[in-house]
Amino acid sequence: MKLTEYIREIDVLNVWPMSKASLIRARKKGLPFVRLGAFVCYKPADLEAHFCQPRSWKKSTEADGSEVQNEQK
Repeated sequence: MKLTEYIREIDVLNVWPMSKASLIRARKKGLPFVRLGAFVCYKPADLEAHFCQPRSWKKSTEADGSEVQNEQK
């Protein structure tokens, strides 16, 4: 693992328009990260894949579908 393959969290926050809380939430939702010593680091490709995809404001879970089916009955 090379350090040059990763971007430190502080550098991501300087370049990308987001807060540290947004990065923490993204990590909880599956954004891959690596701890290198005291630093939390990300691969640029992982950041682009996670944040540059179109968002859906509507949750697409099975729970939502079952609620709709129950209302129709």
